Amino acid sequence: MSYRRRAACSLLALSLALGAAPALAQQTPPALQAVVGHDSGERITRSADVRRYFEALRVANPDRMVMGDYAQSWEGRPLFWAAVGSPRNIARLDAIKAATNALADPRRTSPEQARALINDTPAIAWMAYSVHGNEISPADAALAAARRLTDAADAEAQGWLEDVVVVFVPTQNPDGRERFINSFEAGLGAQPNGDPLSAERAEPWPSGRYNHNLFDLNRDWFIQSQPETQGHSALIREWRPQVVVDSHEMGTDSSFFFPPEAQPLNPWIYPPILDARERFGRNTAGRFDQAGLDYFTRETFDAFYPGYGDGWPAYFGAVSMTYEQGSSRGLLARRSSGEMLTYADTVKGHLTATLSTIETAARDREKLLSDFYAFHRDGISGGRGAYVLSRSAAADPAAADKLAGLLVRSGLEVGRATAAFSACGQTYQAGDYVVNLAQPQRRMAETLLAKDVPLDPKFLAEQEARRARGLGDEIYDLTGWSLPLLFNVPSQRCTGAPSVQTAAVGPELIRPAAVAQGDATYGYAIHPGTAGMRFLTAALTDKLPVRSVEEPFTLDGRAYPGGTFIVPRAGSPADLDERVRRLAAGSGAQVTPLATSWVSSGPSVGSDKATVIAAPRVAMAWDDPTEPESAGSIRHVLEREYGWPVTAVRTRRLANADLSRYQVLILPSGGNYEQILGESGVANLRAWVQAGGVLIGVGSASRLLTDPDSKLLDSRRESAVSGDGDQDKKDGGSEIATDAEYLALTGHHGGAPDPVAGVLASAVVDNEHWLGAGVAPTLSVMVRGSDIYAPLARDQGTNVVRLAGPDQVLASGQLWAENRRQLAYKPVAMASEVGRGQVVAFTQDVTMRAFLEGLKPLFLNAVFRGPAHTSGAKGN
Repeated sequence: MSYRRRAACSLLALSLALGAAPALAQQTPPALQAVVGHDSGERITRSADVRRYFEALRVANPDRMVMGDYAQSWEGRPLFWAAVGSPRNIARLDAIKAATNALADPRRTSPEQARALINDTPAIAWMAYSVHGNEISPADAALAAARRLTDAADAEAQGWLEDVVVVFVPTQNPDGRERFINSFEAGLGAQPNGDPLSAERAEPWPSGRYNHNLFDLNRDWFIQSQPETQGHSALIREWRPQVVVDSHEMGTDSSFFFPPEAQPLNPWIYPPILDARERFGRNTAGRFDQAGLDYFTRETFDAFYPGYGDGWPAYFGAVSMTYEQGSSRGLLARRSSGEMLTYADTVKGHLTATLSTIETAARDREKLLSDFYAFHRDGISGGRGAYVLSRSAAADPAAADKLAGLLVRSGLEVGRATAAFSACGQTYQAGDYVVNLAQPQRRMAETLLAKDVPLDPKFLAEQEARRARGLGDEIYDLTGWSLPLLFNVPSQRCTGAPSVQTAAVGPELIRPAAVAQGDATYGYAIHPGTAGMRFLTAALTDKLPVRSVEEPFTLDGRAYPGGTFIVPRAGSPADLDERVRRLAAGSGAQVTPLATSWVSSGPSVGSDKATVIAAPRVAMAWDDPTEPESAGSIRHVLEREYGWPVTAVRTRRLANADLSRYQVLILPSGGNYEQILGESGVANLRAWVQAGGVLIGVGSASRLLTDPDSKLLDSRRESAVSGDGDQDKKDGGSEIATDAEYLALTGHHGGAPDPVAGVLASAVVDNEHWLGAGVAPTLSVMVRGSDIYAPLARDQGTNVVRLAGPDQVLASGQLWAENRRQLAYKPVAMASEVGRGQVVAFTQDVTMRAFLEGLKPLFLNAVFRGPAHTSGAKGN
């Protein structure tokens, strides 16, 4: 007997048992016009109206739809989901979720039990829309799809719902959506204008793409820094869907994309998932052909980076896919061909793809569930060995704690060793973390924890051939993302699982710390690192006196690293002990009581080498030409993670603003600052630095600092070099005898180096400089783009962090050979005194995506230690 016939018989039996209780009266779902005032595709539906319409559908047919909230956006908008299914399936949603969770753990579900569950469980299709706020049509398509599915008179749709439960997440980014609609409607005339130059289609900075914090939510899935992704990922862990679709928009001239994806593919993707994507794609292709819609596959949008909304769920066993519709970016757009694209056209594309996906999921229900169970069995049976994360050996133990919690939030089982143990030929301590690979989410563990995930050699050969012809590579995002490297936590992949008892780790990111026992007659010492920086910002907010001893010292027989913070009792409130205990618990910082200030080696805690850390007033450039993601991540790290207020200043206002009340000014990575500020604006910044300010440039903002006309930093941005290390030249005639000579002649000639898609590079820190105080001696740095800077000479400043040599510089990812040679020994962080102030240049974006945990102490040093190292500060 088929699943559908069994379901019908079960429903009949239930009705008889209940005395043939009357069924709920079915109502025709209300039209969109009747609820929000416009038809589908006629206008862009606002976020609140999207929810209002789903509520109306639920009220009309409560036995076919249920709804719930999973998070709240930064601006206070509720983020909701809506599940649609047959009345029988909606009535037993809890049992369905229990079944999918049972299938996701073969250790408690035998093959026989799995077969029984598969025979009686619908597949779950997870349809997520509009993660980028200016990608508008997916959310409106969700409205049209939900209306059709809740229409009891639609026999085809009701047939699908016997075999699939559809979970809609219609607006993943309501804050960005509202920002886009506001800018669109502000520029809208009497009727829509599709001209590319029309005001309605020209989004002002920062565009609607990002959430309130200016994060790209489609890059946040394994770091989960934002409430939108935190809630969404938890919801997926709760439901465990077999199909996940993340629906987007792309450039106006494009048609529609659905899988199969382009190369490269992540090698940890389960092969049956790739097969299933092909099946879904073929069905959607047929639907598009019937509707007369154009589409393409395989040409772009690879499946390598695991941080996407279609990447991360794949390592939960879901057939996860990205759909991309060419965007009207409003109600009407003229393509370069002259063709007019309407908003209704784009809604139709996503509606067609959504319904095709549901149709395929219903048709393939049994195989989807069987493959889902097999995925998790493969995780356990194929898991050999373990990853060990050494908290005890980490320069920043709190980073190891946060990493362990994040892994749990990605569905991994992580254990904390309860005793010392040996593994991989090394000795580990109690408290170190173990990720046993014999677990259902093994593939998630491998792709997040491996030092390197290799690209296919054939794909790499193709990219080298493209580059030789002057074409860009086809890598869509990062090639290196190893979480232990991002967090600067020592890790090893052991071939055998260590035999040590462990305690299960929870999803908490901060491990509360207790103040060590001891006499605190003099005060307290706080270990540096991310937890120490959390303690510092909280202590400054609490108006506690704080000093920083930036060289190693020994006190009362205990060695303290450079960068240790001291909170003396003198000058502190009477309840200092209670405050310190509270701050230690909240920050996770290692705090040691000090009975005395007597130092047996190193600088005294009362000398001028123990700098006073004052609460800095911090400003940052906001608006053009900053990159929204860079500005957003800097502000997020300071305000959300470390609780420190930042004044965001429109960049143009910096040209003539009185900056004297600020000690720190941050320029995020961005475009042409010189054009926005003008010569007088750059002079204004220089005068402020000379008077004692700390100017911090991040990423491409270093271009301004190193411009000779700015007179701020003596480093210079480099052009590409030839294979022999010299600048290429084209002067004079030439004879070309071979293909190799031709390629050499037509290659780089003084332009920028080829861009790097995103790799993790090894770097060395000068811990004797105040910027490197309390920072690990070696770091992993995310290197992207083509900017490379010359090191500073000794009389020009200090190269506080520089990349390793050519044989060691690459830590993870794909780095072209010439980039490897030219990046070697080049600076990542430079510092120079300018007048009474300081200029700090980070040549890479050290707060990128808020996931470079290992670099946060370095960045925070610039903000909090920098003002203590200006001549103005020393004179106060």
